[in-house]
Amino acid sequence: MGDAPKRRLPVVGSGAAGAAPSGGGAAPPGGGAAAPEKRKLPVLQSSGDDEGEDRPPWHWIALGTVAIFIAWLPLAGLVNTLLRKMIERTGDAGAEGSVRLAMVGLNVIAFALAGVAGGYLVGRFGGRAGRREAAASGAVVAALAWALALAEGAPAGALGWALLLVVVVTIGSAASYAGGSAGLRSRAAPGPPRSR
Repeated sequence: MGDAPKRRLPVVGSGAAGAAPSGGGAAPPGGGAAAPEKRKLPVLQSSGDDEGEDRPPWHWIALGTVAIFIAWLPLAGLVNTLLRKMIERTGDAGAEGSVRLAMVGLNVIAFALAGVAGGYLVGRFGGRAGRREAAASGAVVAALAWALALAEGAPAGALGWALLLVVVVTIGSAASYAGGSAGLRSRAAPGPPRSR
């Protein structure tokens, strides 16, 4: 062990002239410092067309559900804040029925817009997922909203609750289906021509 020659490791950044290059070759003639050897790293390129290919389609139902909730909650908050201000301004008891009708209508519109947005996300970026998964995410959100309303104990009979479930699921799945269709069309549409 004592007879083996000792190897000296180069100090990084020392810049010593005449140091042997790390590749094991001799120093360049004239005693100048050797240029460091350039290493090329492999580059992973993605085409962008298959952004969602690695996820199974049922994952996109959950992602679409979350996207619809994220879009729906601010819209519903804005609609109900505006309607509350309308109710405070009108102290007329006769106008209360029209305000309640406006409340229901505007909340349905907010829910449908959120469904379209979430369905578009699933259709545009969903890989193998498409209209069916978009519609399923809208139906899941509608069923969850219905269950929350049922848990709050709003006054309605069993037939009323069943009818409400059918209506809400129909609206949610139809809006999300439409959004998923639009997302699929935008995915298939050719991009703008590239300028050279």
